Amino acid sequence: MSKIKTRDYILAALTGVLYPLTFMVPYLGILAWIVLIPLFWSIVKRTPKDAFKLGLLSGTIANFIGTYWLVGTLTRFGGFPTPISFIFIIFLSAYAGLAFGVFSYITTRLGLFKKPGILAVVIIASIWTSIEYLFPFLFPYGITNSQADFLPIIQIYDLFGIYCLSFVIVVVNVTLMRVIKRFKLNALLPGGELLLSFMLIVLTLAYGYFRIAQVDAEIAKSPKLKVGMVQANFDFLAKTENQEKTVTDKHKEMSQDLKNVDLIIWPETSIQAWFSNDSNYLIVRDELGVPQMEGKYFIVGGMSYTPLDPDAEIITDDNIIKYNTAFLTDSNGIILGRYHKIKLLLFGEYLPFTKYIPAIKNISPATGDFTPGDKLDLFVIEDKGARIAPIICYEDIIPSFSRQFVAKGANLIVNITNDAWFGMTIAPYQHLLISIPRAVETRRFLLRSTNTGISAIIDPIGRVVSKTGNFEQTNLEGEVSLMNGGVTLYTKIGDVFPI
Repeated sequence: MSKIKTRDYILAALTGVLYPLTFMVPYLGILAWIVLIPLFWSIVKRTPKDAFKLGLLSGTIANFIGTYWLVGTLTRFGGFPTPISFIFIIFLSAYAGLAFGVFSYITTRLGLFKKPGILAVVIIASIWTSIEYLFPFLFPYGITNSQADFLPIIQIYDLFGIYCLSFVIVVVNVTLMRVIKRFKLNALLPGGELLLSFMLIVLTLAYGYFRIAQVDAEIAKSPKLKVGMVQANFDFLAKTENQEKTVTDKHKEMSQDLKNVDLIIWPETSIQAWFSNDSNYLIVRDELGVPQMEGKYFIVGGMSYTPLDPDAEIITDDNIIKYNTAFLTDSNGIILGRYHKIKLLLFGEYLPFTKYIPAIKNISPATGDFTPGDKLDLFVIEDKGARIAPIICYEDIIPSFSRQFVAKGANLIVNITNDAWFGMTIAPYQHLLISIPRAVETRRFLLRSTNTGISAIIDPIGRVVSKTGNFEQTNLEGEVSLMNGGVTLYTKIGDVFPI
Protein backbone atom coordinates (compact mmCIF):
# COMPACT_ATOMS: atom_id res chain seq x y z
CA MET A 1 0.00 0.00 0.00
CA SER A 2 1.12 3.57 -0.72
CA LYS A 3 2.09 6.02 1.98
CA ILE A 4 -0.23 8.66 3.36
CA LYS A 5 -0.81 11.38 0.80
CA THR A 6 -1.44 15.07 1.41
CA ARG A 7 -4.98 14.53 0.16
CA ASP A 8 -5.55 11.96 2.90
CA TYR A 9 -4.50 14.40 5.61
CA ILE A 10 -6.81 17.03 4.15
CA LEU A 11 -9.76 14.62 4.01
CA ALA A 12 -9.21 13.41 7.58
CA ALA A 13 -8.87 17.00 8.79
CA LEU A 14 -12.07 17.94 6.93
CA THR A 15 -14.04 15.41 8.95
CA GLY A 16 -12.32 16.75 12.07
CA VAL A 17 -13.42 20.31 11.31
CA LEU A 18 -17.00 19.51 10.27
CA TYR A 19 -17.78 16.89 12.93
CA PRO A 20 -18.00 19.27 15.94
CA LEU A 21 -20.05 21.78 13.94
CA THR A 22 -22.89 19.24 13.88
CA PHE A 23 -23.48 19.80 17.59
CA MET A 24 -22.33 23.43 17.81
CA VAL A 25 -24.62 25.11 15.27
CA PRO A 26 -28.42 24.58 15.24
CA TYR A 27 -29.64 22.33 12.42
CA LEU A 28 -26.14 21.63 11.14
CA GLY A 29 -26.71 18.17 12.55
CA ILE A 30 -27.83 17.26 9.04
CA LEU A 31 -24.11 17.14 8.16
CA ALA A 32 -23.70 14.13 10.45
CA TRP A 33 -25.14 11.94 7.70
CA ILE A 34 -22.16 12.71 5.43
CA VAL A 35 -19.47 14.06 7.77
CA LEU A 36 -17.57 10.77 8.12
CA ILE A 37 -17.18 10.22 4.38
CA PRO A 38 -13.91 12.21 4.05
CA LEU A 39 -12.29 10.23 6.88
CA PHE A 40 -13.50 6.92 5.48
CA TRP A 41 -12.20 7.86 2.05
CA SER A 42 -8.78 8.77 3.44
CA ILE A 43 -8.25 5.42 5.20
CA VAL A 44 -9.74 2.99 2.72
CA LYS A 45 -6.41 2.24 0.97
CA ARG A 46 -4.10 2.86 3.89
CA THR A 47 -2.33 0.39 6.16
CA PRO A 48 -3.85 -0.05 9.63
CA LYS A 49 -0.98 1.95 11.13
CA ASP A 50 -1.47 4.85 8.72
CA ALA A 51 -5.24 4.66 9.12
CA PHE A 52 -4.77 5.02 12.87
CA LYS A 53 -2.71 8.18 12.33
CA LEU A 54 -5.37 9.67 10.08
CA GLY A 55 -8.14 8.77 12.51
CA LEU A 56 -6.18 10.24 15.41
CA LEU A 57 -5.65 13.46 13.44
CA SER A 58 -9.34 13.70 12.61
CA GLY A 59 -10.47 12.94 16.16
CA THR A 60 -7.99 15.34 17.76
CA ILE A 61 -9.13 18.21 15.55
CA ALA A 62 -12.79 17.39 16.17
CA ASN A 63 -12.41 17.28 19.93
CA PHE A 64 -10.24 20.38 20.12
CA ILE A 65 -12.77 22.45 18.18
CA GLY A 66 -15.64 20.93 20.14
CA THR A 67 -14.11 21.69 23.54
CA TYR A 68 -12.04 24.82 22.80
CA TRP A 69 -13.84 26.57 25.66
CA LEU A 70 -12.04 24.38 28.19
CA VAL A 71 -8.96 26.58 27.79
CA GLY A 72 -10.77 29.52 29.36
CA THR A 73 -12.51 27.31 31.88
CA LEU A 74 -9.30 25.78 33.21
CA THR A 75 -7.66 29.20 33.34
CA ARG A 76 -10.47 30.94 35.23
CA PHE A 77 -11.91 28.09 37.26
CA GLY A 78 -8.96 25.77 37.72
CA GLY A 79 -6.35 28.49 38.18
CA PHE A 80 -4.04 27.10 35.48
CA PRO A 81 -1.93 29.49 33.36
CA THR A 82 -3.35 29.90 29.84
CA PRO A 83 -0.41 28.16 28.08
CA ILE A 84 -0.74 25.17 30.42
CA SER A 85 -4.49 25.07 29.82
CA PHE A 86 -3.94 25.17 26.06
CA ILE A 87 -1.41 22.33 26.16
CA PHE A 88 -3.67 20.31 28.42
CA ILE A 89 -6.61 20.65 26.00
CA ILE A 90 -4.42 19.50 23.13
CA PHE A 91 -3.51 16.37 25.09
CA LEU A 92 -7.13 15.86 26.16
CA SER A 93 -8.27 16.24 22.54
CA ALA A 94 -5.66 13.74 21.38
CA TYR A 95 -6.82 11.33 24.08
CA ALA A 96 -10.44 11.62 22.90
CA GLY A 97 -9.21 11.43 19.31
CA LEU A 98 -7.91 7.95 20.04
CA ALA A 99 -11.49 6.74 19.54
CA PHE A 100 -11.33 7.77 15.87
CA GLY A 101 -7.87 6.27 15.60
CA VAL A 102 -8.86 2.92 17.08
CA PHE A 103 -11.91 2.75 14.81
CA SER A 104 -9.77 3.47 11.74
CA TYR A 105 -7.18 0.88 12.75
CA ILE A 106 -9.67 -1.92 13.40
CA THR A 107 -11.73 -1.38 10.25
CA THR A 108 -8.69 -1.26 7.97
CA ARG A 109 -7.07 -4.17 9.76
CA LEU A 110 -10.15 -6.22 8.94
CA GLY A 111 -10.27 -4.79 5.41
CA LEU A 112 -13.93 -3.86 5.90
CA PHE A 113 -14.01 -0.81 3.63
CA LYS A 114 -12.81 -2.97 0.73
CA LYS A 115 -15.35 -5.72 1.28
CA PRO A 116 -18.62 -5.34 -0.62
CA GLY A 117 -22.04 -6.12 0.76
CA ILE A 118 -24.29 -5.37 3.69
CA LEU A 119 -22.38 -7.40 6.28
CA ALA A 120 -19.26 -5.25 6.02
CA VAL A 121 -21.34 -2.08 6.40
CA VAL A 122 -23.08 -3.46 9.47
CA ILE A 123 -19.76 -4.45 11.06
CA ILE A 124 -18.24 -1.01 10.37
CA ALA A 125 -21.23 0.73 11.98
CA SER A 126 -21.17 -1.70 14.90
CA ILE A 127 -17.48 -1.02 15.56
CA TRP A 128 -18.09 2.74 15.57
CA THR A 129 -21.07 2.38 17.90
CA SER A 130 -19.25 0.08 20.30
CA ILE A 131 -16.28 2.44 20.54
CA GLU A 132 -18.61 5.38 21.22
CA TYR A 133 -20.14 3.40 24.06
CA LEU A 134 -17.00 1.85 25.55
CA PHE A 135 -14.45 4.65 25.19
CA PRO A 136 -14.10 6.65 28.45
CA PHE A 137 -14.74 10.15 27.07
CA LEU A 138 -14.68 13.12 29.44
CA PHE A 139 -17.38 14.75 27.29
CA PRO A 140 -19.30 12.15 25.23
CA TYR A 141 -19.96 14.08 22.03
CA GLY A 142 -21.21 11.08 20.07
CA ILE A 143 -22.42 11.60 16.53
CA THR A 144 -25.99 10.89 17.63
CA ASN A 145 -26.00 14.04 19.80
CA SER A 146 -26.12 16.12 16.64
CA GLN A 147 -29.71 15.11 15.88
CA ALA A 148 -31.65 16.85 18.67
CA ASP A 149 -33.16 19.33 16.19
CA PHE A 150 -34.78 16.54 14.16
CA LEU A 151 -37.53 15.19 16.40
CA PRO A 152 -38.85 12.27 14.29
CA ILE A 153 -35.33 10.87 13.98
CA ILE A 154 -34.54 10.79 17.71
CA GLN A 155 -37.68 9.01 18.92
CA ILE A 156 -35.96 5.63 18.63
CA TYR A 157 -33.97 6.61 21.72
CA ASP A 158 -36.75 5.13 23.86
CA LEU A 159 -36.11 1.71 22.31
CA PHE A 160 -32.35 1.22 22.32
CA GLY A 161 -30.88 4.54 23.43
CA ILE A 162 -28.69 7.01 21.58
CA TYR A 163 -26.25 4.45 20.18
CA CYS A 164 -28.91 2.93 17.98
CA LEU A 165 -29.09 6.17 16.00
CA SER A 166 -25.29 6.36 15.83
CA PHE A 167 -25.41 2.98 14.11
CA VAL A 168 -27.93 4.23 11.53
CA ILE A 169 -25.92 7.39 10.82
CA VAL A 170 -22.69 5.46 10.24
CA VAL A 171 -24.46 2.97 7.95
CA VAL A 172 -25.63 5.89 5.81
CA ASN A 173 -22.14 7.44 5.74
CA VAL A 174 -20.53 4.20 4.58
CA THR A 175 -23.25 3.62 1.99
CA LEU A 176 -22.93 7.11 0.52
CA MET A 177 -19.16 6.74 0.32
CA ARG A 178 -19.64 3.54 -1.67
CA VAL A 179 -22.17 5.24 -3.93
CA ILE A 180 -19.68 8.03 -4.71
CA LYS A 181 -16.95 5.49 -5.36
CA ARG A 182 -19.16 3.49 -7.75
CA PHE A 183 -20.10 6.66 -9.60
CA LYS A 184 -16.43 7.48 -10.10
CA LEU A 185 -15.84 3.99 -11.49
CA ASN A 186 -19.03 3.99 -13.59
CA ALA A 187 -19.95 0.77 -11.77
CA LEU A 188 -23.28 -0.55 -10.53
CA LEU A 189 -24.56 1.14 -7.39
CA PRO A 190 -24.36 -0.87 -4.13
CA GLY A 191 -27.97 -2.01 -4.13
CA GLY A 192 -27.87 -3.96 -0.88
CA GLU A 193 -26.29 -1.12 1.07
CA LEU A 194 -28.72 1.42 -0.40
CA LEU A 195 -31.68 -0.77 0.51
CA LEU A 196 -30.37 -1.20 4.06
CA SER A 197 -29.89 2.56 4.51
CA PHE A 198 -33.29 3.32 3.01
CA MET A 199 -35.07 0.81 5.24
CA LEU A 200 -33.31 2.03 8.40
CA ILE A 201 -34.24 5.66 7.67
CA VAL A 202 -37.84 4.82 6.77
CA LEU A 203 -38.34 2.65 9.85
CA THR A 204 -36.73 5.29 12.08
CA LEU A 205 -38.97 8.05 10.71
CA ALA A 206 -42.11 5.91 10.77
CA TYR A 207 -41.52 4.97 14.39
CA GLY A 208 -40.73 8.58 15.20
CA TYR A 209 -43.97 10.02 13.83
CA PHE A 210 -45.96 7.22 15.45
CA ARG A 211 -44.40 7.79 18.87
CA ILE A 212 -44.72 11.58 18.73
CA ALA A 213 -48.49 11.27 18.37
CA GLN A 214 -48.65 8.59 21.05
CA VAL A 215 -46.51 10.44 23.60
CA ASP A 216 -48.33 13.72 22.97
CA ALA A 217 -51.55 11.97 23.99
CA GLU A 218 -49.88 10.69 27.17
CA ILE A 219 -48.59 14.18 28.00
CA ALA A 220 -52.09 15.64 27.61
CA LYS A 221 -53.75 13.20 30.02
CA SER A 222 -51.02 13.08 32.69
CA PRO A 223 -51.28 15.03 35.98
CA LYS A 224 -49.65 18.44 35.93
CA LEU A 225 -47.12 20.26 38.09
CA LYS A 226 -46.44 23.99 37.89
CA VAL A 227 -42.74 24.76 38.12
CA GLY A 228 -40.51 27.81 38.23
CA MET A 229 -36.74 28.08 37.88
CA VAL A 230 -34.62 30.95 39.17
CA GLN A 231 -31.70 31.98 36.96
CA ALA A 232 -29.96 34.60 39.12
CA ASN A 233 -26.98 34.98 36.77
CA PHE A 234 -24.09 35.15 39.22
CA ASP A 235 -20.59 34.78 37.89
CA PHE A 236 -19.03 31.83 39.71
CA LEU A 237 -16.13 34.01 40.84
CA ALA A 238 -18.65 36.13 42.76
CA LYS A 239 -20.14 33.05 44.39
CA THR A 240 -17.65 32.85 47.21
CA GLU A 241 -18.23 32.30 50.89
CA ASN A 242 -18.19 36.06 51.48
CA GLN A 243 -21.00 36.50 48.99
CA GLU A 244 -23.24 33.70 50.27
CA LYS A 245 -25.87 36.03 51.76
CA THR A 246 -26.02 38.23 48.64
CA VAL A 247 -26.48 35.22 46.38
CA THR A 248 -29.06 33.58 48.64
CA ASP A 249 -31.03 36.82 49.05
CA LYS A 250 -31.18 37.34 45.28
CA HIS A 251 -32.60 33.84 44.80
CA LYS A 252 -35.15 34.50 47.54
CA GLU A 253 -36.13 37.82 45.97
CA MET A 254 -36.58 36.35 42.50
CA SER A 255 -38.55 33.41 43.91
CA GLN A 256 -41.19 35.83 45.20
CA ASP A 257 -42.23 36.43 41.59
CA LEU A 258 -43.10 32.74 41.16
CA LYS A 259 -46.40 32.92 43.02
CA ASN A 260 -48.36 30.52 40.83
CA VAL A 261 -46.08 27.48 40.88
CA ASP A 262 -45.87 24.37 43.04
CA LEU A 263 -42.12 23.78 42.81
CA ILE A 264 -39.34 26.38 42.69
CA ILE A 265 -35.90 25.26 41.54
CA TRP A 266 -32.57 26.96 42.20
CA PRO A 267 -29.43 25.86 40.34
CA GLU A 268 -26.34 23.98 41.46
CA THR A 269 -24.53 25.53 44.47
CA SER A 270 -27.01 28.42 44.47
CA ILE A 271 -26.49 28.51 48.23
CA GLN A 272 -22.79 29.00 48.91
CA ALA A 273 -22.90 27.56 52.41
CA TRP A 274 -22.07 24.24 54.01
CA PHE A 275 -24.80 22.16 55.65
CA SER A 276 -24.26 19.26 57.99
CA ASN A 277 -25.88 16.06 56.79
CA ASP A 278 -27.29 15.75 60.30
CA SER A 279 -29.19 19.02 59.92
CA ASN A 280 -32.94 19.02 59.36
CA TYR A 281 -33.15 22.67 58.29
CA LEU A 282 -31.64 24.75 55.51
CA ILE A 283 -30.24 27.68 57.49
CA VAL A 284 -27.85 30.31 56.07
CA ARG A 285 -26.32 32.73 58.61
CA ASP A 286 -29.15 32.14 61.07
CA GLU A 287 -31.78 32.73 58.39
CA LEU A 288 -33.89 30.32 56.37
CA GLY A 289 -32.19 29.43 53.11
CA VAL A 290 -35.48 29.62 51.19
CA PRO A 291 -38.30 32.19 51.31
CA GLN A 292 -41.41 31.35 53.32
CA MET A 293 -44.00 30.94 50.57
CA GLU A 294 -46.90 28.86 51.78
CA GLY A 295 -47.51 25.65 49.88
CA LYS A 296 -44.30 25.85 47.84
CA TYR A 297 -41.56 23.27 47.58
CA PHE A 298 -37.96 24.04 46.70
CA ILE A 299 -35.10 22.16 45.08
CA VAL A 300 -31.87 24.03 45.73
CA GLY A 301 -28.21 23.35 45.13
CA GLY A 302 -25.76 23.64 47.99
CA MET A 303 -22.89 21.88 49.70
CA SER A 304 -22.98 19.46 52.58
CA TYR A 305 -20.54 17.62 54.78
CA THR A 306 -20.17 14.67 57.12
CA PRO A 307 -17.45 14.77 59.82
CA LEU A 308 -14.78 12.11 59.51
CA ASP A 309 -14.97 11.83 63.28
CA PRO A 310 -18.53 12.36 64.58
CA ASP A 311 -17.13 12.97 68.06
CA ALA A 312 -14.68 15.69 67.00
CA GLU A 313 -15.04 18.87 69.05
CA ILE A 314 -13.93 21.14 66.21
CA ILE A 315 -15.03 20.77 62.60
CA THR A 316 -12.44 21.97 60.09
CA ASP A 317 -11.99 21.76 56.34
CA ASP A 318 -9.56 18.88 56.79
CA ASN A 319 -11.75 16.56 58.84
CA ILE A 320 -14.97 16.49 56.83
CA ILE A 321 -16.25 14.63 53.79
CA LYS A 322 -17.61 17.16 51.29
CA TYR A 323 -20.51 16.69 48.90
CA ASN A 324 -22.08 18.66 46.07
CA THR A 325 -25.71 18.34 47.13
CA ALA A 326 -29.25 18.98 45.96
CA PHE A 327 -31.83 19.59 48.68
CA LEU A 328 -35.61 19.26 48.63
CA THR A 329 -37.26 21.53 51.20
CA ASP A 330 -40.62 22.99 52.04
CA SER A 331 -41.15 26.73 52.51
CA ASN A 332 -40.15 26.46 56.17
CA GLY A 333 -36.69 25.28 55.21
CA ILE A 334 -37.31 21.74 56.46
CA ILE A 335 -35.11 19.36 54.49
CA LEU A 336 -37.29 16.65 52.93
CA GLY A 337 -34.62 15.03 50.79
CA ARG A 338 -30.93 15.09 49.88
CA TYR A 339 -29.03 13.88 46.87
CA HIS A 340 -25.22 13.91 46.76
CA LYS A 341 -23.76 14.22 43.29
CA ILE A 342 -22.28 10.91 42.16
CA LYS A 343 -20.54 11.75 38.87
CA LEU A 344 -18.01 14.42 39.81
CA LEU A 345 -16.30 16.61 37.23
CA LEU A 346 -12.59 15.97 36.83
CA PHE A 347 -10.45 19.09 37.47
CA GLY A 348 -13.55 20.98 38.60
CA GLU A 349 -14.70 19.07 41.66
CA TYR A 350 -11.74 16.82 42.26
CA LEU A 351 -8.19 16.03 41.21
CA PRO A 352 -7.21 12.39 40.75
CA PHE A 353 -4.80 10.57 43.07
CA THR A 354 -4.72 13.30 45.75
CA LYS A 355 -5.42 10.65 48.37
CA TYR A 356 -2.08 9.06 47.56
CA ILE A 357 -0.15 12.15 46.42
CA PRO A 358 -1.49 15.19 48.37
CA ALA A 359 0.97 17.51 46.60
CA ILE A 360 -1.15 17.24 43.45
CA LYS A 361 -3.54 19.74 45.05
CA ASN A 362 -0.90 22.42 44.59
CA ILE A 363 -1.28 22.13 40.80
CA SER A 364 -4.78 23.60 40.96
CA PRO A 365 -5.67 25.02 44.38
CA ALA A 366 -9.06 26.24 43.08
CA THR A 367 -10.22 22.72 42.25
CA GLY A 368 -12.64 21.24 44.77
CA ASP A 369 -12.12 18.09 46.79
CA PHE A 370 -15.64 16.70 46.80
CA THR A 371 -16.52 13.08 47.46
CA PRO A 372 -19.02 11.31 45.18
CA GLY A 373 -22.34 10.22 46.63
CA ASP A 374 -23.41 6.60 46.46
CA LYS A 375 -27.22 6.62 46.42
CA LEU A 376 -29.84 7.44 43.79
CA ASP A 377 -32.21 9.24 46.14
CA LEU A 378 -35.55 10.32 44.65
CA PHE A 379 -37.21 13.53 45.82
CA VAL A 380 -40.82 12.65 46.63
CA ILE A 381 -43.55 15.30 46.99
CA GLU A 382 -46.50 13.19 48.06
CA ASP A 383 -49.29 15.78 47.82
CA LYS A 384 -48.24 16.72 44.28
CA GLY A 385 -47.68 13.16 43.08
CA ALA A 386 -44.12 14.03 42.07
CA ARG A 387 -41.24 11.56 42.22
CA ILE A 388 -38.24 13.54 41.06
CA ALA A 389 -34.85 12.41 39.79
CA PRO A 390 -32.45 15.14 41.00
CA ILE A 391 -29.33 15.15 38.85
CA ILE A 392 -26.51 17.64 39.12
CA CYS A 393 -24.40 19.32 36.44
CA TYR A 394 -23.14 17.04 33.69
CA GLU A 395 -24.86 13.96 35.10
CA ASP A 396 -27.55 14.88 32.57
CA ILE A 397 -25.30 13.89 29.66
CA ILE A 398 -24.85 10.33 30.93
CA PRO A 399 -27.62 8.14 29.45
CA SER A 400 -27.54 5.36 32.03
CA PHE A 401 -27.82 7.78 34.93
CA SER A 402 -31.31 9.18 34.28
CA ARG A 403 -32.43 5.71 33.22
CA GLN A 404 -31.58 4.28 36.63
CA PHE A 405 -33.54 7.03 38.39
CA VAL A 406 -36.61 6.44 36.21
CA ALA A 407 -36.33 2.70 36.76
CA LYS A 408 -36.67 3.50 40.48
CA GLY A 409 -39.95 5.30 39.82
CA ALA A 410 -39.10 8.90 38.87
CA ASN A 411 -41.81 10.66 36.86
CA LEU A 412 -39.86 13.90 36.42
CA ILE A 413 -36.16 14.69 35.91
CA VAL A 414 -34.68 17.87 37.38
CA ASN A 415 -31.14 18.89 36.51
CA ILE A 416 -29.49 21.69 38.47
CA THR A 417 -26.27 23.00 37.03
CA ASN A 418 -23.87 25.91 37.00
CA ASP A 419 -22.57 26.59 33.50
CA ALA A 420 -21.08 29.98 34.43
CA TRP A 421 -17.61 28.49 34.27
CA PHE A 422 -18.04 27.98 30.49
CA GLY A 423 -18.16 31.75 30.00
CA MET A 424 -19.64 33.31 26.86
CA THR A 425 -18.94 30.30 24.67
CA ILE A 426 -20.90 27.69 22.77
CA ALA A 427 -20.59 25.25 25.69
CA PRO A 428 -23.93 26.04 27.44
CA TYR A 429 -25.72 25.35 24.14
CA GLN A 430 -23.79 22.08 23.75
CA HIS A 431 -24.70 21.08 27.30
CA LEU A 432 -28.37 21.71 26.59
CA LEU A 433 -28.21 19.87 23.27
CA ILE A 434 -26.70 16.67 24.61
CA SER A 435 -29.06 16.58 27.60
CA ILE A 436 -32.17 16.45 25.39
CA PRO A 437 -31.95 12.68 24.72
CA ARG A 438 -32.51 12.00 28.45
CA ALA A 439 -36.11 13.19 28.09
CA VAL A 440 -36.74 11.02 25.02
CA GLU A 441 -35.03 7.89 26.35
CA THR A 442 -37.12 7.88 29.51
CA ARG A 443 -40.25 9.73 28.26
CA ARG A 444 -40.06 12.14 31.17
CA PHE A 445 -40.02 15.93 31.30
CA LEU A 446 -36.53 17.28 31.91
CA LEU A 447 -36.11 20.58 33.75
CA ARG A 448 -32.71 22.26 33.53
CA SER A 449 -32.15 24.95 36.15
CA THR A 450 -28.90 26.80 35.54
CA ASN A 451 -27.16 29.69 37.23
CA THR A 452 -26.39 31.71 34.09
CA GLY A 453 -28.20 29.78 31.35
CA ILE A 454 -29.37 27.97 29.41
CA SER A 455 -32.29 26.93 31.65
CA ALA A 456 -34.96 24.96 29.84
CA ILE A 457 -38.11 22.87 29.97
CA ILE A 458 -37.79 19.84 27.69
CA ASP A 459 -40.75 17.58 27.04
CA PRO A 460 -40.68 13.77 26.61
CA ILE A 461 -40.54 14.13 22.83
CA GLY A 462 -37.37 16.20 23.01
CA ARG A 463 -38.97 19.57 22.30
CA VAL A 464 -37.44 22.53 24.11
CA VAL A 465 -40.76 23.97 25.28
CA SER A 466 -39.17 27.10 26.71
CA LYS A 467 -35.70 28.30 27.59
CA THR A 468 -33.74 31.29 28.83
CA GLY A 469 -30.87 33.14 27.26
CA ASN A 470 -27.26 32.81 28.32
CA PHE A 471 -26.00 35.15 31.06
CA GLU A 472 -29.48 36.52 31.61
CA GLN A 473 -31.12 37.20 35.00
CA THR A 474 -34.63 35.84 34.73
CA ASN A 475 -37.16 33.27 35.92
CA LEU A 476 -38.49 30.46 33.77
CA GLU A 477 -42.01 29.31 34.53
CA GLY A 478 -44.10 26.52 33.04
CA GLU A 479 -46.29 23.47 33.50
CA VAL A 480 -45.05 19.92 33.11
CA SER A 481 -46.74 16.54 33.04
CA LEU A 482 -45.85 13.88 35.58
CA MET A 483 -45.46 10.86 33.32
CA ASN A 484 -46.73 7.79 35.15
CA GLY A 485 -47.52 5.60 32.15
CA GLY A 486 -44.81 3.00 32.60
CA VAL A 487 -41.20 2.85 31.50
CA THR A 488 -39.63 2.64 28.07
CA LEU A 489 -37.86 -0.36 26.62
CA TYR A 490 -34.58 1.52 26.98
CA THR A 491 -35.28 2.15 30.66
CA LYS A 492 -35.78 -1.59 31.12
CA ILE A 493 -32.84 -2.96 29.14
CA GLY A 494 -30.33 -0.11 29.06
CA ASP A 495 -27.50 0.13 26.53
CA VAL A 496 -27.56 -3.41 25.18
CA PHE A 497 -27.47 -2.25 21.55
CA PRO A 498 -23.78 -1.22 21.34
CA ILE A 499 -22.73 -4.35 23.21
